Amino acid sequence: MLPNCQFANKFLFFYKYLAVRQRDYLVDMSEKSRVPITVSLFTVTLGVALTLAATIISYTHYSNRNAALTAGRELMKRSAEVVRLKTASMIAPIDSIAQYSGDWLDVNSVPKASGHPSRKRLISFVSVMPQIANIYISYEDGSNYLIGAARTRPENRLKEMGAPEGTEILEQIILRGDREKPLRIQRFLGENGDTLLTQSGYKSKYDPRERPWYKLAREAPGVVRTDVYLFAGSGEPGLTVSKRHANGVVGVDLTLEDIDLFLNSEPQAEQGVLAIIGDDGTLLARSSTGAASEWIERQAVLDVLQKQVIESSHDRTTEITVNGRTWITHLSPIALGAGKEENLAIALPLSEVVGPITRASHQTIVVSILIALCSVPIVWLISRTLSRPLKVLANESNRIKDFQLDDPFVRSSKVDEIFKLEIAMDQMRRSLQTFGQYVPKALVRQMIEREEKPALGGKNRDVTVLFMDLENFTSMSSHLEPEEVMRRMSRYFEIVTQTLLAHEATIDKFIGDAVMAFWNAPNDIADHPRKACEAALAVIKATKAETDSWQEEGGVSIRTRIGIHAGNAIIGNVGSSDRLNYTALGNTVNLASRLEGLNRDLKTSILISADLAERIEGKFVTKPAGETRIKGYDDPVMVFELLGPAGKAPAETK
Repeated sequence: MLPNCQFANKFLFFYKYLAVRQRDYLVDMSEKSRVPITVSLFTVTLGVALTLAATIISYTHYSNRNAALTAGRELMKRSAEVVRLKTASMIAPIDSIAQYSGDWLDVNSVPKASGHPSRKRLISFVSVMPQIANIYISYEDGSNYLIGAARTRPENRLKEMGAPEGTEILEQIILRGDREKPLRIQRFLGENGDTLLTQSGYKSKYDPRERPWYKLAREAPGVVRTDVYLFAGSGEPGLTVSKRHANGVVGVDLTLEDIDLFLNSEPQAEQGVLAIIGDDGTLLARSSTGAASEWIERQAVLDVLQKQVIESSHDRTTEITVNGRTWITHLSPIALGAGKEENLAIALPLSEVVGPITRASHQTIVVSILIALCSVPIVWLISRTLSRPLKVLANESNRIKDFQLDDPFVRSSKVDEIFKLEIAMDQMRRSLQTFGQYVPKALVRQMIEREEKPALGGKNRDVTVLFMDLENFTSMSSHLEPEEVMRRMSRYFEIVTQTLLAHEATIDKFIGDAVMAFWNAPNDIADHPRKACEAALAVIKATKAETDSWQEEGGVSIRTRIGIHAGNAIIGNVGSSDRLNYTALGNTVNLASRLEGLNRDLKTSILISADLAERIEGKFVTKPAGETRIKGYDDPVMVFELLGPAGKAPAETK
């Protein structure tokens, strides 16, 4: 708040007092009029301070709105980015299901009256992902298999269908083929997928081939998305992401109601408007929270946003006025399935966006005025403090003039120029025999030890290189869910990594199911060929139980294959200036990789080169595997199978 009248009166009294003092000084002067230094400093300092304060207050007053609007625009952009990221996390699984549906081994299987081979997969999708309304596989003969969420059907529609209590999932099968009338089977499933009720009949007008998502997918090679249309099962508006397969189309439904619920969950929906609008101005989804009294105004704001989309779909942030209130609006593209972009619209009242900044600005102005007024006595005290050393200098000059040189000159001013004058005055007091004393400031520097930055390049070094991978990994993974493949490989790599590290290996990289490691770099490893062979045998032993368990579960035969070679290689950093990789390059690496691949043809587990076999002679039992031609080598290469440590080889080898 501004000072009251009492405070203003005191300030005027103080100012009059200073004026009287200044007048008294002028009257007492015997020579021409002079102004005391204290009054001069006070007047100049106060004038400069008040001028700066007035300038700052004026600038703040006129610039705060622009600053607030700039902050508001930036806030809107950030809010839009957050909504886009959240929307992407909701839509991405749907796109992914459609994208990779062609890789399902059973996608081309026509459903039967008992169901479809993909039944569990589709139920899990609908159960785990609440944004999915329906997912179905349709075929060129007009057959269709659908798994849908009961929550997306209106209550009256479920009652018409005869859905029993506890229905969570709907399973619908339409079989056409060569039938005169299509057979329609509908099951109502509980939360765990158990059947609550089954209905069947020959009355079904639904033909997937006539639906927009089917026609659109059959004409496009990749994932596509429809415009808004009414779903046949629920009668609700929504979008469908679909992709064709060899015998038909896989489709995934997303209702506009689910998008509405998502927008309502965003914090901006409480005070403003969030909407997704098509390029033609069609409203696809909108938030509907907030007080009912504000809906009319928000609808008017939404109407303006739809017009803005029609006029220009580019990114834009503007201010609009609706019912006398200013709103900040922001339009930006948002991906809504199959890479198809719509328009994300966000609108917030200006008072909500910049209110805190505006209030802070007003407080700043008030505080600035108070500070300026309160600074008057402080300026007076500072003026007196600064002028006191000058008065002392004047007195000392008189003493020097009077040859009073015995008392030392006290140097007390903190102002550099006055302090120098004090020094000069003291020099005069001591005449030419006294020199100014300069007290240098000590410079204290702390030495920081720096590590050498990594640089591109490498050195030639004797190393042992090991390559390993899993035989029949591709065949195994094609029959399993991706999650199960990931779990198996995680356990497998954990065993391999711990075993290699226990044998002092440097793990270079993981390439799919393959692993590359080497020894004797960057640290020196004594007898590194022996270490590598021991590690290879340990890996085979440690991973056998894990890979055997996969076979016991009905998978194909899986085993680890390893190739090892020792020799010179270039070890160092390769890559670019902003991303480096510490690795090994050269013929030694290539041969180790080729040896690993030979295991498949020779039905072996560990193959080593002749050079390595010579270096570990007497320490391990090896068996010649013959000469073989290897890509990149002109002459046949002799290879050996590593069987075990000396004295512990299998009986048939001994």
